[in-house]
Amino acid sequence: MYQPHNLFWRRWGCLILLITLVIPRTPIIPPTIITPRDSPHPQLGINSHLATRLHSVTSIPAGVDTIDNSGATWVREDIHWYRVQRTPHTTNWDFYDQTFAALAPRHPILGVLGHPPGWATPDPNDDPSDYSFAAPDPELFAQWAAHTVQRYRTQIHYWQIWNEPDNPYFWRPSPDPVAYAKLVHLTALAIAQVAPEAIIVSAGINPFAPAFLWQAAQAGLWNDVGVIAIHPYVNPLLPAYSGLATAVDMLTPLFARYGRRPVWATEVGWSSGPSDRDIAGTVTATQQAINIRTGIPLLWQSGVDVVFWYALKDEAHNPYGLIAWGNGSDDFTPKKPAWQAFRALAQAPFNTPSAPPRTLVTSFEGNPGVWIRGDEPYGTFAHSRRIVKSGGFAMVLTYTFPAGSNRYVVFRHRRPLPLPRHSHSITLWVYGDNSSNLIKLWLKGSDGAIVQLAVAPVGAVGWHQIHANLPPLFDPWDRIGTGDGILREPITLEAIVLDDQPDGWGSSGIFYIDDISTSP
Repeated sequence: MYQPHNLFWRRWGCLILLITLVIPRTPIIPPTIITPRDSPHPQLGINSHLATRLHSVTSIPAGVDTIDNSGATWVREDIHWYRVQRTPHTTNWDFYDQTFAALAPRHPILGVLGHPPGWATPDPNDDPSDYSFAAPDPELFAQWAAHTVQRYRTQIHYWQIWNEPDNPYFWRPSPDPVAYAKLVHLTALAIAQVAPEAIIVSAGINPFAPAFLWQAAQAGLWNDVGVIAIHPYVNPLLPAYSGLATAVDMLTPLFARYGRRPVWATEVGWSSGPSDRDIAGTVTATQQAINIRTGIPLLWQSGVDVVFWYALKDEAHNPYGLIAWGNGSDDFTPKKPAWQAFRALAQAPFNTPSAPPRTLVTSFEGNPGVWIRGDEPYGTFAHSRRIVKSGGFAMVLTYTFPAGSNRYVVFRHRRPLPLPRHSHSITLWVYGDNSSNLIKLWLKGSDGAIVQLAVAPVGAVGWHQIHANLPPLFDPWDRIGTGDGILREPITLEAIVLDDQPDGWGSSGIFYIDDISTSP
């Protein structure tokens, strides 16, 4: 019976790996973190998977040429430990050596360190020679990561540690933000010994459920990373109705507390058929292309510095690619409509759309007594002259959410406010308090059904506009009471809601709201 987890085999494996890495120390100019906000062109990347999914190294040149033709600037490439070192005493770098030799002269590369072999994990049920998503031994992982960075030091300057540790599939037995922060810390220290110029990128996390990142930050993550990565998947929702534009806003309170970092979306995408996030396959190949044209600009305009599309090529049963599966993973010929959409974005600057005409719904200048708190005793909503966007008054919302479970507070209007007909979006001016608590609106249709519209996080200190588009169909969890989710005109604004985010953490603060308006 295998005994793959004893200390002898672990140390022996690291010794063999060290012996194979007799790499000259070439002088390297430290890279600058990319923050090209003054450019109209987005920094677009692609998740390539050349070294991990191609069947033959002879297909690598065709893959690199395809990436060149896509217009992508950046390439994100996984480095799987188990593929390099399936046993403690053997290594095979062929795919990675040839892939990076071909890519590095043409593209900046983000290398992703992850997927240990079963022999190097604490899980006795892992296959010793196959991949594992078990939480790795952090010291052993850090040693391997340092060897890998040293090997490719002249070709790769940006390194992402692990993939989606907040996803139970990728961190077994369950996500652990403190353990992840420790893994990053030890790995960053080890990398600094062999490549002090390397820039560490956090693993991509779901920005719409930020509790994991909060806990990792409290455990010291911010001290070790130069870039914060997000994976703002919203599919199958359409970009305009998904909250995608608020993905960076969710990080505002973290930046206020721990310091601003560049934000990269190291994965985002929509599949063109049934997939892991869209079992029914509601998004077609045509709609996937439309989502590229609208979704990537939303991320760019919201403050994401580099956007990596997932992925270059479809998997057999997960069609996220710009290129269809065709005759297999080495076939780069069957381009999808998404291919043309991606290339068009890469070749043309984004045009900032002009602001649409707006119709004022309320400026909060009237009787403050029309706003009545519901049953939840977690806040007050009152007139204020202290901080005003326009006119003589704004509304000040003071809240205290105790820790323990999801909390929210509702402020209903005694005489619901009518929205102009054919309203497409709603905008509020907010003077924030650096919190990620969500502002929501309750809207009532002509049939009496009420729905909930999530607008955006409260966000940063200072006046800023937040807005949300009205979707054609509200999801079941956003329907208050009965109804089919269709908001029928005439529409009225029933209530303003503040919902704690992350749920159950507990928080208190004060912020201001002024001038609610709509646009067609």
